Amino acid sequence: MFLSSSEITSRLISDLRLGLPIILYDSEQSILVAAIETLYSEKLEKINQITKNIKFEIAITNRRAKVLKARIYNESVTRLSTEDQVDINILQAIADPSRDLDYPFKGPFYSEREGNFEIAFVSISLCKKARLLPASILIKISEGIKEELVSSQISEADIGDLEFKNDNENFLPTLSTAQLPIKGYKNVSLTVFREITDLTEHYAIVFGNPNTGQPALTRVHSACFTGDLLGSEKCDCGEQLSVSISKMKDEGNGILLYLNQEGRGIGLANKMRAYHLQNIGFDTVEANHRLGFEDDERDLEIAAKILKSLDVIEIKLMTNNPKKIEYLTKNGITVKERVPLIANTNPNNKDYLRTKAEKSGHIL
Repeated sequence: MFLSSSEITSRLISDLRLGLPIILYDSEQSILVAAIETLYSEKLEKINQITKNIKFEIAITNRRAKVLKARIYNESVTRLSTEDQVDINILQAIADPSRDLDYPFKGPFYSEREGNFEIAFVSISLCKKARLLPASILIKISEGIKEELVSSQISEADIGDLEFKNDNENFLPTLSTAQLPIKGYKNVSLTVFREITDLTEHYAIVFGNPNTGQPALTRVHSACFTGDLLGSEKCDCGEQLSVSISKMKDEGNGILLYLNQEGRGIGLANKMRAYHLQNIGFDTVEANHRLGFEDDERDLEIAAKILKSLDVIEIKLMTNNPKKIEYLTKNGITVKERVPLIANTNPNNKDYLRTKAEKSGHIL
């Protein structure tokens, strides 16, 4: 069966999310990869039996390596060597900072200076796409073991065949669309788009008819379950969403892009881990870094592709984030005007908003 690059990538992401190991290889080596977040003791023991207890490496991001005081020798990823079998609890504590206080004496860690870092980096990228903690185990396997595992339906891929973005497409294909009258406004349509690599669905809510020769009033809004649905006061997302919809109703047209990139692209589970870290004193950026993520893991190129699919290339962007303007401009969208979105401050989000301004460059 022939699979395209994006289909192969999608399958690997799905398998990791399901807790299955995968095989990544290049011209030099074949590596069995498992996401640490989905490992448990019985599964780790089975992997050890299959691979005949070959010692493995641990791949983590450089952000997480800094937290663990491990030496960094590569600009993209850190590989930790292991001499003996590692207890599953220690493995999970290496990946998950919410367990740092439970296991404060991890290490010392020995970072690999030489060798191939490409497969380690790809394994971390796949974990991120699967919305898992960015940490994996890497086990070099022989061709014999590889053939045995592939015959038992373990997914394999040459890392040169993988595709993490729809780079060959300037547009995102439309999945479905329909009229959707909402309270206070009738002329609304909702169009659903789907990413090919990880099958995430994103939505374009179009008010009126923005294609009138004028720049379309546009909001690029990332999903926030806690703010948009629950009215959480830890962020300003819910209020920004409400204000955006009100402005579009008032103007009679507009485009609200609702991207399913929860928690700045790290997913709801990791966002709750970040909230736990915030509750013990870390700010938003520090919490993401301790988890092993960058400040912002969102892919805003998707927003540009959706706008192009809607035949919109000139917009008035409702945002406080200059980086959104930068990303959209870089991807062929002309931002004619920035429309500020000022939310109210409350005791629960004042530190969050201050961090947004001081560390993320938001204009508040």
